[in-house]
Formats: sequence, structure tokens, C-alpha cells
Amino acid sequence: MRQHRREVVLTGLLIVLIVGRVVPAPSGWSSDQDFLTAEKLFRAKEFHEAEQYYSQVESGNAHYPIAQLRLGTIYYLTERPAQAEKCFLIFLKFKKSPEVYCLLAGAQFNLRSFNLATNSALQALRLDPKFANAYTVLGMIHTAEKDFTNAQAAYREALKLNDNDSDTWFMFGQALFLHDDFVEAAKAFDRALKINPQSVRSYENLGRTQDTMGDVKEAEESFKKGLNASHTQKYFDPHIYIEYGEFLLKLDRLTDSQSVLEEGSRIAPRDAEIRYVLSRVYFRMHHLQEAAQEGETALQLRGPDYKIDFLLAQIYTAIGNSQEASKHAARAASTAPNPHP
Repeated sequence: MRQHRREVVLTGLLIVLIVGRVVPAPSGWSSDQDFLTAEKLFRAKEFHEAEQYYSQVESGNAHYPIAQLRLGTIYYLTERPAQAEKCFLIFLKFKKSPEVYCLLAGAQFNLRSFNLATNSALQALRLDPKFANAYTVLGMIHTAEKDFTNAQAAYREALKLNDNDSDTWFMFGQALFLHDDFVEAAKAFDRALKINPQSVRSYENLGRTQDTMGDVKEAEESFKKGLNASHTQKYFDPHIYIEYGEFLLKLDRLTDSQSVLEEGSRIAPRDAEIRYVLSRVYFRMHHLQEAAQEGETALQLRGPDYKIDFLLAQIYTAIGNSQEASKHAARAASTAPNPHP
């Protein structure tokens, strides 16, 4: 059976809502310099600095609901969904909004609370039956639940309402890919890129889909375009480096794979997956000490992990260090996934 490595996430879809179209601040906002500064920081995506200002707003302040909304979006984007959920719920006590219900659904989705996320998306549709992003959120939930029929129906409904949304086309492509409908998935990713030619994740997933279909030349072209686009992004996404590095490793282009992954590791030295894949490349190149170092670093960053320990057991066996090989082999055995849960 084909294994699909990456889980679907809602972050990309909701960035549009978070930064561009989320509920505006009240008119009195600009009278307070601290809030004006926070708003400027938020719009500039300087979220760490903005968070410090919003966190100081007390519950009795007239701007408290908006501050909670902004904090929720910051927590969401910085992968703190439990805190995001709490802030969105506070805001919704003051004002009902389909946008914020979708943000709440996103936080609940990332907490794997699919029933709550579905209810939040449906509440958005009760407020606005033509709110396209609510259907997109439902598509994501159905995809995560492997209910591909309803996922595709939800995405098609979203695109019927707004067929110029790059994020929805991207997520539709993910659902099609996970359902092994690679030709249609490639078309969806391509449509996403026509709308947003700088979407790194669309290039990455298009390349992965083309590779799955055996179109190696087109796949590499997509990965290269994604890598170039990533250089223009403010926030680093390691997936394109990992995916392209693994693609080159599979083709036995070890030096090229090493170059891509080393660049990724320089940009994100604390990304465990990049370190793990780089360790595999070094191992294939017979650079055993470097392979061991990268593997150990990956393990330190991620914690106990079957595949990393298994790789390290192989590396130390090749080095001739039986003690370390046995240690990692034992750890791998203890953390191996149970095939019959």
C-alpha cells in the first residue's frame, strides 16, 4: 500500500482570513498608541512583537475582544492551537462571525477535535450560507477522516462559490492525491499555482504528484520552482527541502541531495526531519561519522523515534560500534509502531 507521509493541515488556508480579512478593529482603536502599534505589527506579520502588546489587554478594556481575536490568530499561526481555541471562543462571546468560527474550526482541527471543528464550520455556514471557506474547512475535516467522497463534495461547493481561491484548490489537490487520483490532483495543484505562483507548498505537492506518476523531469522542475519561491518567503517552510532532497536521494543523486538538505539545515538547524534525511544521504555516501552526527542531532531534536533509532543502528553497525548499534536497535524495537493496534 502506498504511504503518504504528510498529514493535512489548515494553516495555509486560514492565513488569508487571519491577516487579510479578519474582523476589523473598532474605530476607537487608533486613539491608543499601544494598540495602534500592535495593529501595525500584526499587519506586518511581526507576530512575536504584536503578541506582547495584545497580552497586556485586560478583560475590562473595550478592546479586549479584538485583542483576544488577534492573540488567537497569532497562537494559531505559531502552532499553539489550544491557546488559539480559547481566544477565539472568548471573541465569539462578544461577536458572532463566520470568519472567526472558521478560525476556531482550524484550531480544533489541529487539536484533532474533528466533531467540534465540524460544528464550528457548520455554525459559520448558519451565519453565512455562502461563506466558501467554511466548505473548505469541512473538506479538510472529511479528508483527515478519510471520507473522500464528502471531502470532494465540500471542496467543489467551496469552488462553486469562489473558484479563484488558491488555498482551496491546493487542499482539493491534497484530497485527490490521498485518494490516489493523481491526474486530477496535479490539475488542482496547477490551478492553485496559476492563482498564486509563489505558493511553495503547491510546487512541492505538484512535484510529489508528478513523481508518483513517473514524470521525473516535470517533478524536478516543480521542486526547483518551489525552492526558488521559498527564497522569497519571510517564513521558512522545510517541506520543500525535505521533499526535493528525498526525491534526489531516490534518484541516487547523492551530491545534489546533500546540497539541498545542507542548505535547508543551515536555514533551519533545529528541524529534525531535515537532519534525519541528511543523515540518510550521508549514510548512502559512506560518510559514516557525519551520518551518525546528523542522526543523533535529529534524535535530540525530536525525541524517541523508531526510524531515527533504526537508521542509527545501521550507521553504528557500519562504523563497527556494536555498543551504540545495540542501544539504538533496542530503542527502535521499543518504539516501533504496532502493525495490529
